[in-house]
Amino acid sequence: MLTFTGLYLLRNQLMNLLNLTETIEDTSENNDIIEYETSKTINTIKELIPIAIRDFSSQYGSNGSDSYVVSNVCSNPEIYPLYGDSTHALVFRTYGPWWINMPSYKETIKNFTRWENHFTSRDFIDIEFKDFTYECLSLNIYETYNPGSLEVVYVGKEDEYGNLIWHRIWTFPEPFSIILKNDEEFFIENGRQSMKDLFPNHIITKSSILHSSRLNTDNKQILNIHTRHRYPPAACLPRIVKIPLKDKFSFPTRFIRLEFDHSTVNYYSEIDTVILYGKTLLNNSILNEDHNKSTILSSSETIIENQNEEINSSMDLTKLPFDILFLICSYLDLRSLVRLSSTCHSLHNQCLYPLQFQSLNLQPYWNGITNFAIENFFLYHCTQTRYLSLAWTKSIQYSSFNQLLNICSFNIIQLNLACCQYLNGQYIKIIVNYCPNIEILNLENCISLNNLDFIPLKYLNRIRSLNVYRTKIDYRTLLPLIDNNKKNLENINLGSCQKLSDTIGIIKLLFFRCTNLRSIDLWRTYGLTQNGFLSLIGLQFDVGEEKRRILNLSKDEQEELALIYSIVHMPMEINSIIHMKYLSEIDLGWTDPPSGFIKNFVQQIGHSLIKLFLSACRRVNNDDIIAVSEHCPQLRQLDLLGSSIIIETTIESILKRCLYLEFLDLSFCDKISNETISIWIYQYKNCFKRSYSPRMNDNIYTEFA
Repeated sequence: MLTFTGLYLLRNQLMNLLNLTETIEDTSENNDIIEYETSKTINTIKELIPIAIRDFSSQYGSNGSDSYVVSNVCSNPEIYPLYGDSTHALVFRTYGPWWINMPSYKETIKNFTRWENHFTSRDFIDIEFKDFTYECLSLNIYETYNPGSLEVVYVGKEDEYGNLIWHRIWTFPEPFSIILKNDEEFFIENGRQSMKDLFPNHIITKSSILHSSRLNTDNKQILNIHTRHRYPPAACLPRIVKIPLKDKFSFPTRFIRLEFDHSTVNYYSEIDTVILYGKTLLNNSILNEDHNKSTILSSSETIIENQNEEINSSMDLTKLPFDILFLICSYLDLRSLVRLSSTCHSLHNQCLYPLQFQSLNLQPYWNGITNFAIENFFLYHCTQTRYLSLAWTKSIQYSSFNQLLNICSFNIIQLNLACCQYLNGQYIKIIVNYCPNIEILNLENCISLNNLDFIPLKYLNRIRSLNVYRTKIDYRTLLPLIDNNKKNLENINLGSCQKLSDTIGIIKLLFFRCTNLRSIDLWRTYGLTQNGFLSLIGLQFDVGEEKRRILNLSKDEQEELALIYSIVHMPMEINSIIHMKYLSEIDLGWTDPPSGFIKNFVQQIGHSLIKLFLSACRRVNNDDIIAVSEHCPQLRQLDLLGSSIIIETTIESILKRCLYLEFLDLSFCDKISNETISIWIYQYKNCFKRSYSPRMNDNIYTEFA
C-alpha cells in the first residue's frame, strides 16, 4: 500500500494531467538554445497542407468515398471563396441540437451526473503534416459552410517512440482573426464582438461576421444544451479563421488537433482545408526533450499553491456533516474535486470517497488519462464505479485497462469507449469477462477492431443500448447478441457499418424479436436491398432472390450463417411489425428503400415515431409521405434531403397534420421552391433546413440566405 504522502503526491500529479497541459511556459534561455541548435535547419516560412488524418470522431461520408469525408482537408483550397454545401469538404456526422435532444442520446448521458462545464466539444480531427514546424505563426481554417463551430486547438509533441502529448493552445472565444475573401483581416479580441465593432463603415445591420441574423426555432432546442457558442455562432459567409500560434509553444510539431462544438449551427458545418504557417525543420529532427521541462507545472509547485490557498481561507468546510459535504462535492467537476482533495487530510477522505466516482466521465480529460493515472489513482477510488466513459482516450495499455475493469467489475452498467483506437480483441474479452451486467455499451468509430474481435460480445445478455457506428462488426456477433438481448434491447446504432455481410438478416431479427426497440440507426448501412426491405415489414418479396443473396456469400460464411440461423431460430418471413409499439426513432438515410415501404411501415408503427430520417432515399414518393402525415401524429423530426419526387402539397399535409414537427430538411428537393418555404416559415414557425451548392456573393459583407 502507498503511504498517504505518496497518494498525496500522486493526486497532484494527476491534477496536473487533468489540466490538459493547457499552460506552456517558455524561458528566454530555452529559446536561445533552441534557436542556436536549429538555425541551420530552419527554412523560410512555409504553408503546409495536411498529408493525413490520424484520427477523427465521425464523418458524413461513407468509408472509401471521397464525398463529405474528413480526408478532404488534405488538399489545397478547392471550395473557398465559394459558400455552400460541397461534397469536397470535411463534414461531420451531426450538427445543431437535434441529435442531442433525442431520447436515445439522452439515455447515454443521463447517468453522467457530474457536470463538466468546461468541456463542450462534440467532434474532433487529428491532422498530420509532412514536415516538423518550429516557428509556427498561424493555423488557417477555411470555413465554407455554416462557420463558427471551432472550439479547441491542440498541437502535438512527438517523442522518440512516436507517442504524442497534446498541448492545448487555443480555446473559443480567445482572440483570433477572420479573413474575408477580399483578404481583409479582422482581429477578434473576443468571440462576442459585434459587426459594428469590426467594420462599421460597411454595413448597418445587427448581424456580425461572428453572429448570424438568420434565426429560426433552433434556439428553443439550444436552451437545453451547455455551450460557449451563441446561436447561430457565425454569419453565413465564407471565411478563413486564423488562429495565432506565435510564441504559443517552443517545440517543433507536425500534428494539429481540432475540436468542434457544432451544437448551435443552423446546418452541417463544412471545412475546405487547414493550412499551417511556419518555418520547417528540413531534417525532421525532434529537439532535445530537456529543453521543454517547463511545459507542465510541477507537483510541488501545485502543492505549495494549494497550501497557500488553505492558509488564506477563512472557511472551514471540514466541520460540515459528511452527507452535506458529500453533496457539495458531487457538484464539482472532476478537476475541482481532485484539487479540493489535495488541500487537507479530512477533505481528501471526503472528496475521494468511492461513491464520488460512481459516475466517472473521463472524456473531458482524454489527454490526461494515462496508464500512470489509472494505475496510481483511479484504481484506488473506482471500486463503486457504475458508469464509466473513456471516450477519446489514447493508448491505454492492456494491463491498465484490465486492472481498471477488474476493480469496477460487476458494478459496471455503462461503458463508453468511443474512438478508442487502442482497442483490440483482448480488450473486448476483458469487457465480457469483468462486466457481465453491462447495459449501455458504446464502441462507435473503434475502427481498429476487426470483425472477429467483437465476437465475445455475443455472450452479454443485459444490453439495452449498443452503439457500433462505423465499426467492422458483422453477423457473427450481432445475430446471437440480438437474440440474447431481445427482451432488453432498446437502442442500436449500426450507422455506416459496411461489413455486416447479412444486413437483412440482422435487421429482420431486430424487427421480429426486439419488441422494446426504441431507436435504430441504419444511416449508410451497407447491404440493404430493395427485396430485403420488403421482407422486413410483411410485404411480398422474392424468396428466390433472398436465397441468391445467401449463395453470394463465401462457402464458409454460408455454413456459419446456417448454423447461427438455426441457433437463433431466424424467421423466414415477417408478417407484421405492429409489435414494435415503442419505436420512436429511425434513421434510414442513404439506404434508399423502395416506394411503398415507408407507407406500409408507418401504417403499422407510425403512431410512436418522433424521428424519421430519409436522407437521399430517392424512391420515397408522395404516397409514402402522405402516409407519414396520416399515421405519425407525434413526429418531431423529418429529413427528406434529396427527395426530388416530393411536391409542395405533400409537404403541406405534413405541416398541417404533424403538429409537433420542429425539424424538416428539404435540401435538394427540386419540386419545392424557396419562395414556398419562405411562406411556410412565416406560417408554421417550424425549423426548415435547406442547403445549396457552393456559390459566390458579390457583396462580401452580406450573408447568404
